[in-house]
Amino acid sequence: MGGETSKALRTLGDRTILERSAAALLAAPSVVELVVVIREEDRGAVEEALHAHRGSVHALVEGGAERTDSVHAGVRATSDDVDVILVHDAARCFVEPDHVESVARAAYEHGSALLGTRVSDTLKYVPNGFLSEESMDRDQYWAAQTPQGMRAARFHDVLARAERDGFRPTDDAGLHEHYHGPSRVVEGSRNNVKMTAPDDLVLGAALAALLDGADGGAA
Repeated sequence: MGGETSKALRTLGDRTILERSAAALLAAPSVVELVVVIREEDRGAVEEALHAHRGSVHALVEGGAERTDSVHAGVRATSDDVDVILVHDAARCFVEPDHVESVARAAYEHGSALLGTRVSDTLKYVPNGFLSEESMDRDQYWAAQTPQGMRAARFHDVLARAERDGFRPTDDAGLHEHYHGPSRVVEGSRNNVKMTAPDDLVLGAALAALLDGADGGAA
């Protein structure tokens, strides 16, 4: 989004995007701790944003140069006794706790799972970036969201193998697909939008006002 403020520390209503995400994750019964991957210069602001959840924050760890590096840092910092590790983009602050729980249970049962939504738009194959050559069967395509997760031992394994091989997928399900096979897809909500561009903040502000009003205020 530009600017000096990390997007997860921006506010929607009277709450930061980060705190909204943390509250949603911790509302899922299976989530027992949070490991937050941060920029070191944001540590104080992150601690302040998560003050209400400080008892559930297991660690704040500095991220790496690329997404896989940051995921590896976060996974390494989790407690040894957790069965499933979920990775969630803090910028997806409208994830529903029921969906978080469903992904955690599916990852436990199947080894790996992710949240996603069915693609509703017609997909075109455009290999040169401008000319459509083929219409794809959209019934076979889903848009990936987070959280995504795996059994803890398997997550540690695929990250170690990816580090050894220099394999850097764009999401965590890609790690499992590459080294173990398919991941279970749990159907989520289109409200689970990622706050990435300035226009997303406009949508996010509207969603926050609607949801906060329905809940009678912040959690």
